[in-house]
Amino acid sequence: MMLALSILAPSRSAGEENRIAVIVHLERRVELSVEEVASIYLRRKRFWNDGSIIVPLNLPSQASLRARFSERVIKQTETRLAEYWNRLYFDGILPPATLASTKAVRRYVAADANAIGYLPLSEVDGSVRVVLHLD
Repeated sequence: MMLALSILAPSRSAGEENRIAVIVHLERRVELSVEEVASIYLRRKRFWNDGSIIVPLNLPSQASLRARFSERVIKQTETRLAEYWNRLYFDGILPPATLASTKAVRRYVAADANAIGYLPLSEVDGSVRVVLHLD
């Protein structure tokens, strides 16, 4: 029985588990570079091309995926990012909203056309669109 279940289950490669997918709502037709995603997550770019407000979503600070995303995209450690946000707080600029899990990020992005998030490539489904792959 165990063998039959493993044959029916979709296989995920180890490489796919390590890849990060930056996702948006299915209707959002954009292509983004690493630099543009960094600008969104640093709240330097705050509006989509159609003028709507971008809603970037983060994972909790202790999540290993968030640390990998920050290193690959923002090129900062969590400590440096905390310092950055402390400085911007006084200008009224807040960091991206934090959701508890990658499933919550995927559900939020699927429901909000202005949202952007990230999750392991292995967790992408048909409810969202991938705009950037990070190895």
